[in-house]
Amino acid sequence: MERVGLIDGLEPGTTSTFRVVLQEDVVVQLDDLLVTQQKLPDGVMHRTYGVVSEVYSKLEGASFLSDTARIAQDQTMPGQAMRYADVRVLRHVPELYVPPQSGAEVHKAQGALRQEALYEDQMGKGVALALDQVGLPIKIDLEFLDGTRGGHVSISGVSGVATKTSFALHLLYMLMESPQGRQALGVHSATTRALVFNVKGEDLLHFDQPSRKYAQRLADNPDLAEQWRQLGIAEPGPFRSVAFYAPLSRQAGTTTMTDVSSRAGSGLRTYGWPPLDFVRQGLLRFCFADADDGRNQLSFVEQRVRVQLARWAHPSREHPGAIVMIPPEHSCSYNLEKLVAQKRPPRTAGEGELVRTLADMIDFLEAQLESNATEWTGNTQAGTVNAFMRRLQAMAPRFGHLITDRVTSLQLEGPLAPQENVVVVDIHNLHDDGQRFVVGTLLSSVFAAKERGQRFPLHFVVLDELNKYAPRQGSSPLKEVLVDIAARGRSLGVLLVGAQQSASDVEPTVVRNAAIRVVGRLDSGESGAEFYRFLTPALRERAIRLLPGTMILDQPLVPAPLPIRFPFPNYATRHDELPDLSEQESDDLFTFR
Repeated sequence: MERVGLIDGLEPGTTSTFRVVLQEDVVVQLDDLLVTQQKLPDGVMHRTYGVVSEVYSKLEGASFLSDTARIAQDQTMPGQAMRYADVRVLRHVPELYVPPQSGAEVHKAQGALRQEALYEDQMGKGVALALDQVGLPIKIDLEFLDGTRGGHVSISGVSGVATKTSFALHLLYMLMESPQGRQALGVHSATTRALVFNVKGEDLLHFDQPSRKYAQRLADNPDLAEQWRQLGIAEPGPFRSVAFYAPLSRQAGTTTMTDVSSRAGSGLRTYGWPPLDFVRQGLLRFCFADADDGRNQLSFVEQRVRVQLARWAHPSREHPGAIVMIPPEHSCSYNLEKLVAQKRPPRTAGEGELVRTLADMIDFLEAQLESNATEWTGNTQAGTVNAFMRRLQAMAPRFGHLITDRVTSLQLEGPLAPQENVVVVDIHNLHDDGQRFVVGTLLSSVFAAKERGQRFPLHFVVLDELNKYAPRQGSSPLKEVLVDIAARGRSLGVLLVGAQQSASDVEPTVVRNAAIRVVGRLDSGESGAEFYRFLTPALRERAIRLLPGTMILDQPLVPAPLPIRFPFPNYATRHDELPDLSEQESDDLFTFR
């Protein structure tokens, strides 16, 4: 073991912190793991492990500022340059809370001692996730992620610097592509699923392809390959089993085009919801997924209308996915074949009406609310009913193109689900209301399927901008789904990997239920929020200056948060990283962005 110094005998050590006087010939930096040993009066050998929280340098013997030159340069005054480090205790072995012995030798924790310091011997399913500051692996216990003893991940940091989405992808890669991750997932590794929402640009639509920038990074930094080997991966590559979905374009007409340009015609599938599924699944509630103040009656009107739609709707035989609206009193005897054979959809509700799009449904509702408002909305005041219709009419141009009988529903669970392990759903081009509709619809379907099924295989959900979907203030159906996932998801096998710039802007129930917390660079004002109390004052200060690729990891088993780094991946996270692009094409794309 490499000795680094002695425990300071001037400053008292405690069971949580101590100070080490460093030797002249050693280098000790922040986040180094140290160990000291002592023999207790009863003969037990006791080890204390700690992590360096700060390193100091001073001239011992100097009393005034001018003494610095006299000691260091002129040597006309006795004194000595000293270095010392503050250490935060990580672990006591055995678990006896006694302070380390003053004057005892301190060594770097290496090999088996390092593993013991990081509680790796206590991990039920240890998976190497990232690297520490010296390039050695840091493991997480998958039992605190897969729902066995905890679940969910919260990733916080400012946009563009904290690399939140990059770390979320790295986490999925280490779970689903690395040998350690697959071994920890066990017999269910091949069927473990992940749902990734692409909310910014088209960056997350290419990670099934290798990154040509990886070769450039490898040439500039040969240690990159060793970093991946430390994580148990000999040859990093792209994700091997990914399905990409994009919304139906507004200009699609009778085709199934999308608005995605960088992956057009390259394994991109369209998604939407036919009116039949829209009504059967009660998706009208997600048309009102923006948070409100809870004092209006729009939610009451929406519930009444949703129930009435389910009573009136019958599947169309001529147009699969469309519905025929028939009054409940006529539904048993009504001739559906006669209805669908007509040249034009009948406009009289008593005869039935064909609904193929959201616009058709809105027209039908307008007619019903004008002629029979009491049956559809109860005794709700006309002003509230009109407000409901105005809100619903505003949704048609925002995401009405997703509700049509020209598409089939995206099923993420069950026999019709995609066979790929990772499903990426692009929502970046949708209006905010459309994004909330898609996120709420898919999350509720996954959660409902898990409630009816079994906990395994696990289903991970990666969602950025969590503060937009589960804001601290207000209530909405989407927020209720996310709160339910945070509270019960781990027992059902639905694990949320949520990212946000400011955890203080997210519903506290959602972020507090995350067993694993990861922090990138923070805004100076955000670092003082209540959520970040798990960070020491020194780490809060460092979080304001963290560089891209460096994060702070906090997990339940290790009592102190640790800075980590993760290596540059060999999968494309931007279109300009695709291997078939020329250098000039890549530069043009980068300049445009």
